[in-house]
Amino acid sequence: MRLIENVTYWIATALMGALMLFAVQMYLRNPGAIAGVFESYSYPGYVVYPLAGAKAVAFLVIALNRWRNLKDIAYGAFFINLVMATYAHINAGETPIHAYVGLIAVPLSYILSNRVRGEPSPDAFLLRARDVAR
Repeated sequence: MRLIENVTYWIATALMGALMLFAVQMYLRNPGAIAGVFESYSYPGYVVYPLAGAKAVAFLVIALNRWRNLKDIAYGAFFINLVMATYAHINAGETPIHAYVGLIAVPLSYILSNRVRGEPSPDAFLLRARDVAR
């Protein structure tokens, strides 16, 4: 059972990472065209650069597996992003296979992450009492 969880986690995380990093490189290589696509979906075009940065940082946080609260926020942000992308594509009459894959990969990766990689430390924002005493 442990092997199946490991393989499932790494496949889901690799798919999620591939989707997000592919999007980041697309956003940065051709921001004008991507802004036009966003605007055709009724999203503002100026979000291209902030979204590219947020996706890259979120993936880095997940890959480092260091702080639980930041990791939870990153997974949540990826999921919300995929829900919005799915809605935009369906509303435009397209079939968003990539978003469907992500909507499966992100929760799978999240659910299995602590079991497979160990639970990260609980908080990136607050110092623990023993850290303050030093």
